[in-house]
Amino acid sequence: MTRQIFRYENYTTRQDPTVEPEYSAECVGDQQACGEKSGKRSAANDVDDWMREHMRDAGHRHFRRSFEDFAELELTAGIPTALEPARFQRPRP
Repeated sequence: MTRQIFRYENYTTRQDPTVEPEYSAECVGDQQACGEKSGKRSAANDVDDWMREHMRDAGHRHFRRSFEDFAELELTAGIPTALEPARFQRPRP
């Protein structure tokens, strides 16, 4: 019989600081979809400004906003919580 040892590492997901996130919005209209898009922007405030301008020009008030970023996994120390031995306390009479 072959013996195998499995080692589990604990990782934390975080935003990659070397890449800027991207923000965008698409007008979904009020009665039917308009479909006009803001394009990708580097700041959420730029998308908010575009939505206000579109509302002023077209009168539409409903948008779908998107946020995209890159993520990385970072190794964290210790045993993953799910793999720690169970702690059980016996009830006392």
